[in-house]
Amino acid sequence: MWVVALGVLACGVAWWIRPDDVPVPKPHGHVRITLPDTASTRYKSPCATSFRIPNHAKVERKVTPKGEVGCWYNLAFPRFNARLHCTEVPVDGRLPALLKDAQSLVFGHEVAASGIRRHALNEEGKSGMLYLLEGPVAAPLQFFVTDSTEHFMRGSLYFNHAPNPDSTAPVLARMEADVRRIMESVRWP
Repeated sequence: MWVVALGVLACGVAWWIRPDDVPVPKPHGHVRITLPDTASTRYKSPCATSFRIPNHAKVERKVTPKGEVGCWYNLAFPRFNARLHCTEVPVDGRLPALLKDAQSLVFGHEVAASGIRRHALNEEGKSGMLYLLEGPVAAPLQFFVTDSTEHFMRGSLYFNHAPNPDSTAPVLARMEADVRRIMESVRWP
């Protein structure tokens, strides 16, 4: 009997003094991003320009600021917490000034950017440039498209949160494809 009691006591002491599990560090998790389908619909802007926009975008019309000409609107992407701010203005012989303004808005982010990639658009009746700014910049994607004589369209993508290039990379790749479709499908009245 005392042997059984001694055995139970030994098991109880062994259980009581067992070592704790050693904590193992785990890597930080990342948010899973599910990208919507790539379907698009033709949209006609307030300036009568038409182009294809992704079905997951919502158009937000803006009032043109006093003293300004053209059309101002946003393409909102609620799923990505982002907006593509778009402006359309008539060229009216100011093409060099409009190009300089578009480039200064891009290269104003050069301080924070770790690199700037460019993709040119050269099609009959229109040309343009898509800028992809790498690193923690406020507007990682900017573009312009023009017919060089009458119409000029410019856009900048902004996320509604602090830029984190690792987190936004898949979304930015998708947005690049969406903006290319917009640029390639632009038709002026």
